[in-house]
Amino acid sequence: MTASSYTTAHRLIASVWGEAAKPGPVLVAERRGTCLWRVETVRGPYALKITVPCTDPQGHVDSERLALVEAEILLALAADGTLTGLYEAHGTLDDGKGSWLALKWVGGDDAETAFAKLRQAPDAAQAASYAAAMCKAVADLHAGGWRHGDLQEVHFILNDHGATLLDFAMAHAPDRQPGTGPVVYRGAYDWFMSPELAHARLTTTPADDLPLTTASEVWSLCAVIYACWTGTYPISTRDTTQSTPKLRKELALGQVKPWAHTRPWPFAAFEDILTSGLQTGPGRRPSARVLQHAFEALTSADG
Repeated sequence: MTASSYTTAHRLIASVWGEAAKPGPVLVAERRGTCLWRVETVRGPYALKITVPCTDPQGHVDSERLALVEAEILLALAADGTLTGLYEAHGTLDDGKGSWLALKWVGGDDAETAFAKLRQAPDAAQAASYAAAMCKAVADLHAGGWRHGDLQEVHFILNDHGATLLDFAMAHAPDRQPGTGPVVYRGAYDWFMSPELAHARLTTTPADDLPLTTASEVWSLCAVIYACWTGTYPISTRDTTQSTPKLRKELALGQVKPWAHTRPWPFAAFEDILTSGLQTGPGRRPSARVLQHAFEALTSADG
């Protein structure tokens, strides 16, 4: 973190929340052109996201615009009643070389952290409850015609109220067709990319905007839950987090690691549900809503 980014955060906090904001924002995350701050105010905690140009080749083109893009998507999600209660304010930085977005802070553990606790103290019913909540969050989005576009462990926050999805900069609106989105979509995070999207990445140019189906997102959803529950990605033993053609070739094959090598404890019914969503053929995967109900049926299971 640079001193200038801290100064920028303080200036924005004064502008957005004024005297309602307490001093000392906390930097929660800093990655590929984006800083996320937690801001304490008399009305409660908020999140402040600042996006600037990214020089990391793994980062997103036009990263400085992502906060603006996400803001417009959140406003559209709220307008049609699909997702409300997150957006607070947004704008561009004074120097014109970045953007910012203020959000309500969502308390709880991200899915990766929540499931990691279960690996220390196995609880089948709780694992099923977490998975059901994550599937419901995605199913509710799909019911409105939307797709998230960037499902990852840390983009799900789990608490007593269920699961909340965050980070909508890559989201696809109901009427989006390839080439009409606010940013070029290339499948987001490789490790959770469906086989068909991985194949499309390999056979198109970086300028080609890729379509995202709900079936493709179901694969990503199940891959995220798999990674949260087991502590390892469902495909590939590579230890790099970098995007590479070799990794995408493995992803395109869709060959999921054997459960016997990855399960943290025996839970056959849980594995069967995830396996149904990790089918290579998109047409063979259930919907997120079907997955939700299947996991809900396991919440009273004892393994």
